[in-house]
Amino acid sequence: MSEVPEFKVAVLGCSGIGRLVSTVVRQAVYMIAKDRPEEVEVVGAGPLTGNVPEALERARKYPLIVIDGCRPKCATAIANGKDLEIAAAIWVAEVAAKHKLSIAGENRTELGDKGMALARAIADEAIAKIDLIVAEEAMSTL
Repeated sequence: MSEVPEFKVAVLGCSGIGRLVSTVVRQAVYMIAKDRPEEVEVVGAGPLTGNVPEALERARKYPLIVIDGCRPKCATAIANGKDLEIAAAIWVAEVAAKHKLSIAGENRTELGDKGMALARAIADEAIAKIDLIVAEEAMSTL
């Protein structure tokens, strides 16, 4: 009997330095990896930018979800700059608006309840996309 090839979804999160929203995205990515350890490969912006072969390979091998924190949408820009195909994109502002969540007054070095609630909402949006991508792949092999 032949083995089924491994199928995962790569996740690239915003990694802005010194921005509250990037701290929220990092927490969301940790939640995603914890909730879907068998289905997710986290790809870092730094390794992609630095052309680390393993990071580029994972981002090319698997469908890629990007999570952008702020208006420059750097995660998307990095993926586009590396000619990576983006399977789905999440923008924090859209998630915050959809769920009526604000992180005003939060501290980027230690998120409080509001920051963690937004991180959870972002993670849940990403997980829904991951589950759909994985289900579509499973159905295509039937």
